[in-house]
Amino acid sequence: MNLAPNDGHPDSELDPVWYAHALERATEDFQRIATLLTERYIGAGLAQALSWPLLLEIEEQAFSDLAFLSRNDPVIVGALPRIGPATMPGVNFSGLIDWSRTDPSLPIVYRCVREHLVGVHTSGNGQEAT
Repeated sequence: MNLAPNDGHPDSELDPVWYAHALERATEDFQRIATLLTERYIGAGLAQALSWPLLLEIEEQAFSDLAFLSRNDPVIVGALPRIGPATMPGVNFSGLIDWSRTDPSLPIVYRCVREHLVGVHTSGNGQEAT
């Protein structure tokens, strides 16, 4: 399956360098948007009530941002992990958010908001930086 711009041949292979670079750019772009949205909710006094529904709202707003969608290839946007049973198995989405999770496969919005709220800086692979 062709997942990246290439030499124009429909059966060409995925360009792994392009894909890695595009994924990194989209991740940074998403982090910036999610952080701005989180700051907006904190400024409105909703940080104490940060719940799964609010985190899902931040995720939806960030993924729906028209500028974000125009800057990033749909395949790359689709590759970013979202909140759901597949990425967060066993989580009660009506309960409290456990910010102690650090798995690099966690949804991108969880990692962004966690970093902003907890002040944990992570490396590009999702591991805590030392």
